[in-house]
Amino acid sequence: MANVQRRVQIKASPEATMALLSEASRWPDWYPGMTEIHVGDPFPEKGGKVTFKVKSAGVSMQITETVLDYQPASLQLLEMGGMLSGEARWEVTPAGDGTALTTTFDYVLPGGVFGRIADALFVKRMNAKSLEQGLHNFKALVEGA
Repeated sequence: MANVQRRVQIKASPEATMALLSEASRWPDWYPGMTEIHVGDPFPEKGGKVTFKVKSAGVSMQITETVLDYQPASLQLLEMGGMLSGEARWEVTPAGDGTALTTTFDYVLPGGVFGRIADALFVKRMNAKSLEQGLHNFKALVEGA
């Protein structure tokens, strides 16, 4: 299983940070390459689903994320399915005069050994770059709100 983790410090409350993060229809506003999003009830509550396409390096992938756990001021845990399978964990914690947002993707690509090779050669770097850019964009959006 591959792991990508990034953290960003945001000058906003944990509640304001999680409120924007929980608005899945706005994910394309800050996450690079995300399109065609469909949000299903009871998102962001447990059991809610979000299906979207994300395009990176010319490859378009459809991913469905299902809420496994949601705590309004601290956690959004999603199960990923589709071209990537695994979990996306978004943790919000008070930090100084703002909030620390830590995001962890634990995932597996299909294709057995070929999927692991592709991940090692370029997919993990693309995921890390997209996550870094997404968190930078998210921080700007929350702080500007």
